[in-house]
Amino acid sequence: MILRQAEVADAARLGEIGFEAWKNSAFGMNDAGRTDAEKLRREFVQFCTEKPETIILAVAGREYLGWGARETSDQTISDLWVAPAAQGRGVGAALLAALEEAIAIEGFGHAELETYAGNAGAVRFYSRLGYEPVWRGMKFTASLNYDLDKIRFRKMLPAAA
Repeated sequence: MILRQAEVADAARLGEIGFEAWKNSAFGMNDAGRTDAEKLRREFVQFCTEKPETIILAVAGREYLGWGARETSDQTISDLWVAPAAQGRGVGAALLAALEEAIAIEGFGHAELETYAGNAGAVRFYSRLGYEPVWRGMKFTASLNYDLDKIRFRKMLPAAA
């Protein structure tokens, strides 16, 4: 597996991974048809087209495995999406570690991220990797166009070398 900076040319494939990962997650499975799926798919591609400099992607040969992003280029990890076929293979942990390293190098002392509180797998994953919950509540999610029960996690990072 290789981690690299995304490019605009990757946008369509990355958008599809994000959408498919969402659709197969607790987010998508509990959506109950509230989200305009095609609009969300287009928003994933649009984000990847407009902000490739914020995205780290994981590839193995020609296979795109997943991606993570820091949309605002601060200590917040805005996205972490792993292709359903690549889940359980360490892709998410590798992407998260790379994002954390970039955050530490830029001088931030901690990383933050949010996830749907009902996504038990994600909650376990982040907890196992040292993230601690610091907030839980309802938050409007623009891409889904409704309030979602979210948990914000924080992890203290070692100072960059």
